[in-house]
Amino acid sequence: VTFNALSRARQTRMVTHATIDGAPIVEVTGIDAETVRLTGVLTAEITGDVDAALDRLRDLQDGKPHPLTRGTRYYGQFVVRSFQYSEDMWSGSMLSVASWSMDLVSTREAVDG
Repeated sequence: VTFNALSRARQTRMVTHATIDGAPIVEVTGIDAETVRLTGVLTAEITGDVDAALDRLRDLQDGKPHPLTRGTRYYGQFVVRSFQYSEDMWSGSMLSVASWSMDLVSTREAVDG
């Protein structure tokens, strides 16, 4: 299953200390884990069984890190934080279109040695 859009975010962790006679002092304490949101659309014409494709996406929410790639680009290892989908059209008894989104959090790969 491929995604249509990818958005990435990273935030700096900061602590602000009040001062008596001036501007507060801001202390940078590090960088938070990167978060990624993937969105996509599944159609029966392209994907085949939309329900089976949704099951495969849902199965990624297993608490284990998975590689995130696009073509030959490797983004790193990510854990699925949340998965959402909406069923947009029905064709008889089969689901024919579903929109989905997935929120991911980067993990740090173990360093040997």
